[in-house]
Amino acid sequence: MELPNTLGMSQFGDGGLMASKPYVATGKYIQRMSNHCKGCRFDPAQSTGNDACPFTTLYWDFLARHEAVLRTNPRMAMQMKNLDRLDVEARAAIAAQAEDHRHAQGQ
Repeated sequence: MELPNTLGMSQFGDGGLMASKPYVATGKYIQRMSNHCKGCRFDPAQSTGNDACPFTTLYWDFLARHEAVLRTNPRMAMQMKNLDRLDVEARAAIAAQAEDHRHAQGQ
């Protein structure tokens, strides 16, 4: 049962049939839970700017782009409240930086 659940969380491509919320994380979470960030030049607490962690930028962008669907999920309430704290300018800056990341990766 672990494989389908983990796959469902990581992809959230089944619309929540296998997992009740997407498994997405900021750079700060990745830093706390692993050694992936060791030696990285990016600041996982930053979502925009030259030092911003791409994981953090893309996390906030994911929440914003899928806001309508995620707001209907009770397990995402805390994340949506945190998204609400971002003003229009911050959200626009995150969206622009995320688009730059995707463009740089050829997506």
